Amino acid sequence: MQKIFELLKNKIHYLIIVYVIVQLIYVLFFPIKFQSDSYYYYRLAEQCISSHSFYPAPRQLYEDYISAPLYINLLIIVLTIYNSTVTIGLLNIILNMLQLFLVYSISKKLMNKEIAIKTAAIYVFYLGTLGLVLLNFTELFFNVLVLSSIYFYLKKTNLSYIFAGILAGASIGVRPLGWALLISYILISIYQVIKMKSSFSKNLIILIGFILFILTFGFYTKSYFGKFIYTSTNGPANFLIGANNNATGGFNSTVFEPGKIGYIQNEESETYIEKGKFYEHKAINWIEHHPVKWIALIPVKLGYIFLWDDYSVSQLMHMQDWNLYVILKHIITTKSLRGLLGNASIAVKVTFFSLLIIHHLYYFLLLFLMIMGIRIMIKNDKLNIDLLLLILVALLILSMTVLVFGAARFKYPIMILLLPFAGFKLSTIKEVKYFN
Repeated sequence: MQKIFELLKNKIHYLIIVYVIVQLIYVLFFPIKFQSDSYYYYRLAEQCISSHSFYPAPRQLYEDYISAPLYINLLIIVLTIYNSTVTIGLLNIILNMLQLFLVYSISKKLMNKEIAIKTAAIYVFYLGTLGLVLLNFTELFFNVLVLSSIYFYLKKTNLSYIFAGILAGASIGVRPLGWALLISYILISIYQVIKMKSSFSKNLIILIGFILFILTFGFYTKSYFGKFIYTSTNGPANFLIGANNNATGGFNSTVFEPGKIGYIQNEESETYIEKGKFYEHKAINWIEHHPVKWIALIPVKLGYIFLWDDYSVSQLMHMQDWNLYVILKHIITTKSLRGLLGNASIAVKVTFFSLLIIHHLYYFLLLFLMIMGIRIMIKNDKLNIDLLLLILVALLILSMTVLVFGAARFKYPIMILLLPFAGFKLSTIKEVKYFN
């Protein structure tokens, strides 16, 4: 593997060009039909466009919750220019390449150019990102905002701190997980003030930028929606999914069905605020009565997050109804391989399973490289305060995630944040000469 990355070191520009072409071919000629969250976000944007309103539109007061308001508004803007799912795919390509640039730039800043090139190559071969380009999820936009904030933070000027704060606030406008970034800035600053006797002023500047965005975006949504909205409000619903008698550690929406504790009769007459309070009350009440069971679900949630990485291959192969979890469940339930992948041809089945195996081998290798890279840095006292920021944000994102439920794609921001450590680990591998 080291030899491959050495060969790519001087050819990275060609690799990236090929990568862009592959994305364009998929988006333009092999788009997929949106389902689940992808379709939900698209539907919300379509509703707002038909209502000539930004999100949330007044008609969405009675939705179950408000989802990713900044992202939905971005969709509204691009779909107003040209209303097609292909437009979203092209937006994803732009976001993907921005994310690649930021990963490279941050790696170069914190380590060196050689490690940055290896990290970029690792990124390109990670199919998790390529699969996301075909979908309509929040991950790419969220990550671009988080990485952009860190990019400006590392410049360490007053103006860059303002931008870091604004972008941190914007990340919360997409996903509440953005709070992990702001909390990390504060914790790092407190550590520096206590241990290094440095000034707290930079954190105040970041907070000013953060508050500036939250107030601007929040009051803008209030101007047309009547409510101060600056982030998603689906936390209580997700919280309840992971805190009920039927909780599995993964996504299980049966909690909202009739007879379950999350069921709301005549829910169409309840606002998202009332529903959120109801879900939160039910979840907290359940945890108070079942604390051991709730804690015992945490390892299971971690399993759902890290034991597989299957949200991409099925999209790339246009097999959206099949993933590793569904395949294993089918085999266990039927005790047979018959019916796997439906009526797909033998060639398609072989390709799908081959790609699934190769991708998972690559994924587990990445995890190993990241962990070992961090371990080597700690052991050799190379983990400076800026590198620690990446780890802290990743850990806080993970901590916030296990409060709800686990899913394979939930680790994506963590994987991207820690990619530089995989690049670093590769740079420490020495070639072993077996022949003189």
